[in-house]
Amino acid sequence: MRDFASASFQLSNLRLPHPNLDFLRFNRHEEQADDANFTAIVSTPVVVDNMVFSEYISGRPVVARMRGEPDMVGAQESAVAEYVKGQLHLMQYLEYYMCRPRYFLEQRHLLPLGDKARMELIERYYAFDEPVMLEFLSRKLNSRTRTYLPEVAAKTGIPVASCKRQFENIKRIAKQSEDEEGVPLVNEIMDRFALSEPLATHYAHILFLNINRVDTTKRCLAHFKFADFGFCASILIQYWTTPTSTMTLDDIDQPLTQHAQQLKSLLVENKANFDRLCTAVRTHIGSLVPKTPSGSSASTCTVPSSALLALLENRAVRGSTQIRAVLRVSFSIVADIGASSTLRSVLGTIVEKIVDSFASMGLRSEDMELFYDSVIIHSIGIVTEQMQDSAPAIEALSRTLTGTKLLGRRLFRQKSSIFGPLNKIRPVQ
Repeated sequence: MRDFASASFQLSNLRLPHPNLDFLRFNRHEEQADDANFTAIVSTPVVVDNMVFSEYISGRPVVARMRGEPDMVGAQESAVAEYVKGQLHLMQYLEYYMCRPRYFLEQRHLLPLGDKARMELIERYYAFDEPVMLEFLSRKLNSRTRTYLPEVAAKTGIPVASCKRQFENIKRIAKQSEDEEGVPLVNEIMDRFALSEPLATHYAHILFLNINRVDTTKRCLAHFKFADFGFCASILIQYWTTPTSTMTLDDIDQPLTQHAQQLKSLLVENKANFDRLCTAVRTHIGSLVPKTPSGSSASTCTVPSSALLALLENRAVRGSTQIRAVLRVSFSIVADIGASSTLRSVLGTIVEKIVDSFASMGLRSEDMELFYDSVIIHSIGIVTEQMQDSAPAIEALSRTLTGTKLLGRRLFRQKSSIFGPLNKIRPVQ
């Protein structure tokens, strides 16, 4: 990436001959002179140093790093300092336009940079550190959070200047996107800030969790990382919001919540339907146990554990009651997701009331996935038989339980043990 700068030179020793030719005559208002002074404007390419740009947006000192660069070995300290000073002036000039990325792309006369170079600068400027952004998920983007930045820097090990840049970036994106209606937030961010789709998607997930105040600070969620919460936000958006969601609370799919309430009454509260569903699920999962002897090639599908089979066959204590409780919570979460309090605590509720329930019964995340898949399959027949307009209800059934399954699978933890670390995350395969 290169730019140009102008340099002014005073050429005072340039000698010109005495004008004695006809075409070089002076009028009476002009004075003849033997000497002439000129100012020359010379365009020279200036390199935007990638290393300096990276250090600048990271908030780290540049001079110390520059001294170790191969190009600067043996250079005088004053020369290195002057080079860094010039680069930092250029970075400050660029930063003004990084805050106005669309204007920076459209005004080509500002800098002779190609579109690819401009977009690369914007992408790098709006990149973020996941530990820093994790600290912003459950906080309001206001001046009070800005005063908290030194604590964020101390906790994450990221310089304060970089934390401030990331805070201002997310605040700027939130402010310019809050008034848009009927436009998916990812598309709006890509259009306004010229970001790539993956980065714009990350920002959309951050804003969804932040705007809706989804709690990520509960003790049961303490060991999860930014990537886990980003995945959970994508599931909430994909399965439980309207197709044209702008990632705000008003865009929770209200018909979905109504159908979830009806499905809970039909499949969980109705004892006959619940017993019928349990029987079908038990038969289906039992058929997945391989019949081949040990040592021979078995099916590639996931095999249910003995704990899951024992639970479904009611050999486990309170097995039927626990299954009913898990399904009731699964439907209740979606039925009440339109309430701000339910949405705020949705991740903690899934961990405490669904994931921990499966773990306490000795089940794996794979068992939970098998269970939900089987419930979806065999609930469709009951819904079709007992509901007149069954198509929307079947779609709501799939969205409700699939979303719960994917969230639970990502947040699945091993059962806590007094002999091991608490709240250990079970790896997702």
